[in-house]
Amino acid sequence: MRKLIFAGLAAALFAGAAGASSAQPVVVERYGRWEPTWGAAPPPPSHRWHHWRGHEGDWYGHVHNCMMRYHGYDPHRDMYREGRRWIMCHD
Repeated sequence: MRKLIFAGLAAALFAGAAGASSAQPVVVERYGRWEPTWGAAPPPPSHRWHHWRGHEGDWYGHVHNCMMRYHGYDPHRDMYREGRRWIMCHD
């Protein structure tokens, strides 16, 4: 009887591990949804940026849009580089 219980638990363990390893984790946080395929998650918005207060849930989407639109985008500054100037990203 013990062997049967052990075999059943082992089968359940392996089936659960196979199902968990095939799923890709999605980061859902205070700042919105960040897909792991987009790269490393950006830092949170600076506390000095008053525009993002109350809208923190849109931050990751904003960063992703700016990354796709502007090659020189820097999420630490929330700006992109155009020539020698840094310009705020507004999506």
